[in-house]
Amino acid sequence: AARRQGICQASSAPSVCPSRRQLLAAMNDCLAGVAPCLARFVSTPVTAVAALTGRAAHSTLDPKTRGSQGMGLPAQMKPETVDTIAATAPVVAPKALDITKTFYSGILQDHSSLLAYFNPAHNVPISEHQPQALAGSVVAYASNIRDLSPLLVPNGPVNAICHRHCALCIIPPQYVVVHDNLMAAIGKTLGSAVTPEIAAAWSEAVLFLAKCCIDTEESLYQMAEGRSGGWSGMETFEVSDIHQVAEGIKSFTFKAPKDSPLFGESIEFTEGQYLTLKVDPEGNGLTAPRHYTVTSPPGVDFLQCTVKKIPGGKVSTYLHEKLSVGDKVQLTAPFGIFTLESTNESSVLMSAGIGVTPMVNFSKALGKNVKLAVHVDQYPESFAYRSVFVEAGQP
Repeated sequence: AARRQGICQASSAPSVCPSRRQLLAAMNDCLAGVAPCLARFVSTPVTAVAALTGRAAHSTLDPKTRGSQGMGLPAQMKPETVDTIAATAPVVAPKALDITKTFYSGILQDHSSLLAYFNPAHNVPISEHQPQALAGSVVAYASNIRDLSPLLVPNGPVNAICHRHCALCIIPPQYVVVHDNLMAAIGKTLGSAVTPEIAAAWSEAVLFLAKCCIDTEESLYQMAEGRSGGWSGMETFEVSDIHQVAEGIKSFTFKAPKDSPLFGESIEFTEGQYLTLKVDPEGNGLTAPRHYTVTSPPGVDFLQCTVKKIPGGKVSTYLHEKLSVGDKVQLTAPFGIFTLESTNESSVLMSAGIGVTPMVNFSKALGKNVKLAVHVDQYPESFAYRSVFVEAGQP
């Protein structure tokens, strides 16, 4: 898994790729302030990989806003901080959703530019989906404060969040904004129950987690830059093909333009990862990016995603009705942890509806090791990529 995610160098030498125990030890070291999260297992330097591709590592991110150095973030939590968080977690948990709803209401009102990161259909006042997700993360963090290893397993919750943050091009200064607004929401929701000592403990715990995430995300950005055809940040791509693959479902293919440093390069990623697409239907730059599983194979010079048109969906409707070949869009490199654990074991693929998209590359990677492919759909006409499984001869 580490090799597929780019954490270690592909090699037959057993010492090159860390074991699961080594990875867990590194993550725990990170939480003790001993080592940057995961970064010490990026065994092939970005500069070395870039030399193999014939170009420098490519990024559109501002180099002044990368990494946690100089931010004054705590490298470890004080013992009294851990004790306070553990003691107050049972009190905070029942109020967590109220806290996060207050948080999102406040931060999106005071920092309207952050609307570019959040789908309004999933947030207050329309939905509680995003507040519930953050509330769950807060409770999980506080409840495991004495032993955070369950949250840090490979492809676990923290890793998933960091991949998503990189897909959204989250940068370190935004963590400070989140900290300030989250602390304000805690105080507003819990009132006088938040003593100065409790406030200080929660502040340190939030800033400590911020450092861990920032360091992990920087290593992921470097990993993305080091892959063939890779980059970090938003990059301009051109729509090269649009194809109807099923009823209400289209595939969209994107290539780097001729004047791009990425032009013509084969793009490496791990089967099951998603690309992140940003378009601007309303012309105000505030439409949040959308994440779609990559349905093109690794190693070709284009990226493809497959999108179902959702009734009332702003972006999916725009893609289906307005986007044309030759149009320019913004993409981030593929990220994500929903990947195969092994391509050498007998496997069963199960999907429903547009959830078939990761199964496309899974099917190709697994080949004859797919012993059964199960898919459920509303109509035969809405079954995208049925031919992939039929032609593969997979039962």
